[in-house]
Amino acid sequence: MNRRIRLGVIGCGRIAQAHLSAIENLKAEAELIAVADSDEKRAKEAKERFGAKTFTPRFEEVLHLPEIEAVVIALPNHLHHSVTLEAAQAKKHILVEKPMALNLSQAKEMVEAAKGNGVTLMVGQSRRFSDAVFELQRRLPEIGNLFRVQISFLVSFPSPPATWWKRSEEAGGLVILLQGSHSIDSILTWIGKVPSHVCAFSSKQNRQWEGEDEADILLAFDQGELASVHLSLSTSPEIHEAILVGTRGVMKLTEYSTGRPFGFGHHLDLNGKRIYSGDQVPPHYSLQLREFIKALRSGQPPIASGEEVLKTMLVLDAARLSDQERRIVHIKGGVLR
Repeated sequence: MNRRIRLGVIGCGRIAQAHLSAIENLKAEAELIAVADSDEKRAKEAKERFGAKTFTPRFEEVLHLPEIEAVVIALPNHLHHSVTLEAAQAKKHILVEKPMALNLSQAKEMVEAAKGNGVTLMVGQSRRFSDAVFELQRRLPEIGNLFRVQISFLVSFPSPPATWWKRSEEAGGLVILLQGSHSIDSILTWIGKVPSHVCAFSSKQNRQWEGEDEADILLAFDQGELASVHLSLSTSPEIHEAILVGTRGVMKLTEYSTGRPFGFGHHLDLNGKRIYSGDQVPPHYSLQLREFIKALRSGQPPIASGEEVLKTMLVLDAARLSDQERRIVHIKGGVLR
């Protein structure tokens, strides 16, 4: 039997609860050694709730614990880059929350730091990890050549669930990175390549934050494939669905909340017939952590490795540039024009 992977969690806020629960769900495979949060009370509460051996307000102390093999970085967006670099330097394997970084340049530095220090870097593109999405990808050939994808990720956050959401500098804008990182990542995974043209527009409905909370992103690919992403933080009731159109049919993936924190289920339809329906058990964060652990044990790159997600960051950079400059951005050879 494989021994358990010894983990530290850096950041104990909202999204960290999903990662901590995943570690708890995988007790046979993972052991929680330490948790860190600049809010010492929050770190202590996480230790007591999830059974960590120790807690600290200083993440550096987690990185210096010799028994810790890997860390989960669940910090505000603007800290992903710097803390990943320090974790790599400390020779810890890394699972960092999405978006990977604020921009492609930072993301590339993270990949190089991981390579240079011989550690695994995985990005928390958690919506890749569900039974419904695995089934969708398995059945994709049945709809022929994919030429259109439409994703609507329309949710409701009447107020910021974390203070850093309020500040554009810390969030990297807001919804384009926050939710667009999931949707763009899905499209690139399903179509299998990077678009040649990107056009994005954003607006703001809620004045409680500085960044954009509404956005539309259009992608055009080299063989005529088209994709669109529609993002919102002000839509109630929520709508989260993906429509994939191929030369032989249509697939539709609908996500719904189970009512539990970070609990989701899915319906998957193929040419109007339901082929999958149900709550995701275990939760997708548990499947994501299992993939990370599998990669550490095998020495093979994980799904959503840092290097793979560079493509997602490239397209997110293009979307943000298009939105800021109000123009179509061309991507050629990995360069924005």
